[in-house]
Amino acid sequence: MADFHTFSERKHLTRTLLTSLWALIPVLTLGLGTLPLMIHATVRTKSPAQALATVPYGVAAALFVTFDPDVSATYEAVFGAAMFFSILVGTGHAFAIRSRVWQHPDAPLLHPLQQRQRALLAAHRDERAARETARGIAATDPQQALELGIGRVDLTDRPFPDGGLVDVNNVPAEALARHLTLSVELAAETVRTRVAVGGFASVEDLSVTMNLPPRHLDAVADRLVFLPPREAAGPG
Repeated sequence: MADFHTFSERKHLTRTLLTSLWALIPVLTLGLGTLPLMIHATVRTKSPAQALATVPYGVAAALFVTFDPDVSATYEAVFGAAMFFSILVGTGHAFAIRSRVWQHPDAPLLHPLQQRQRALLAAHRDERAARETARGIAATDPQQALELGIGRVDLTDRPFPDGGLVDVNNVPAEALARHLTLSVELAAETVRTRVAVGGFASVEDLSVTMNLPPRHLDAVADRLVFLPPREAAGPG
């Protein structure tokens, strides 16, 4: 692990040095390399704004060629201004855009599996955090949870994302069968039983009451929520 971190640090340092040398081209070439550098930046970033920003450097390069500082004081002033612009402004500009220029435009395509892993892990963390937030609302304010549609996986227009919670006491039999891996008959019986008992109180209560096999609900227990049945909760 230490060797990996050392390699990563060296790679980062090397990249920083190389991109810094790239950004110093205006200084190292006394301004002559500024226009090619900006054209290179435009090609890599494919940015219209960068293409527009390259125009003044083209003008400065033209002045380099057109104005001979030995001809007159005016020519010398124009030549000096073009050099000043190309070196100082060009260097500052290059350092400002170097991270965008050297970020590979096809970076997500280089390691597609890793990109998918990162996206899935981020989505998993986000979903888990959403479940915890929704579960907290269900525990502290069941009425609000009912109004927000928390756990109502059977509804498509719920305003509040809950990370995939399943409200055992309010979803229809089809949803219970799908999300709790129950047979159609057992799901229908579960709905009839919850009406008779006034709703289930917990995973254990559901498992014992419906005589489910041990550990049948283990895989989905963290997604189940037990809100008051709407009939018992009253209107709204």
